[in-house]
Amino acid sequence: MKKLSDVVRLVYHQSYLIDYPTASCETPERIQSIMKVLGGMFPIVEPDPCSESDILLCHSEGLLAMEKQDPVRYDVAKLAAGGAITAADLALDGTIAFGMIRPPGHHANPDHNWGFCFFNNMAIAIRKMQKEKRIQKAVILDIDLHFGDGTDTIFKGDTNVPVLNIQSSNPGDFIRETEAALSSVGDTDIIGISAGFDQYEKDWGGNLSTGDYRRIGALAGDFAAQHAGGKIFAILEGGYYLPDLGTNAHALIEGMGEHIG
Repeated sequence: MKKLSDVVRLVYHQSYLIDYPTASCETPERIQSIMKVLGGMFPIVEPDPCSESDILLCHSEGLLAMEKQDPVRYDVAKLAAGGAITAADLALDGTIAFGMIRPPGHHANPDHNWGFCFFNNMAIAIRKMQKEKRIQKAVILDIDLHFGDGTDTIFKGDTNVPVLNIQSSNPGDFIRETEAALSSVGDTDIIGISAGFDQYEKDWGGNLSTGDYRRIGALAGDFAAQHAGGKIFAILEGGYYLPDLGTNAHALIEGMGEHIG
């Protein structure tokens, strides 16, 4: 029987620890707190930065030029998008991938960004997989406290990539909304989770428990097994309660892997 450590890969680069200009809550310590829990559990894959052409799959020349004005942050943001691409790549090769990446991305729209996000990591990864003809369809499950407006805008009207933003404000409803959303979409080539952990009961959202994250991971993992050929990955979005951030990420990964055996 396979163990979780046999099938899970972590995507990480030490440059995610660079203290680039951003909001005070979006700190390198977020990544460090996850690494403390997960770093010794699973093999780590180091990503390459994405290319400018990858960015332009989802963003305007104007946004790209604006972000180049801060070269330190720009380099890390390219590595974050590259980390998402690597996670999707790994998933398509049959592993469960979790991208411990920063900056986050789901508030990055085609021509503007906000909310600590600079490029839309998830959208870039999915568009690149489509461009390379590795996938036609994808499902994006966003469990962050805040609505992923950038991802929603990028894929609006694209029936091949439904974006499921789960927004219920109590645990039972959140789980039921996740179940209903996943039930509403059909077979696909891959599912990506925009894994924000700020819905946590001790974080800004004051909502979900660690066990709830395991349940959400299991729902997504079961969906992947039944409808996406087992292809599943997650990337970090929000999550600011550092003492339990790694524990919650681990719970999500455990859930994602419940279907293996």
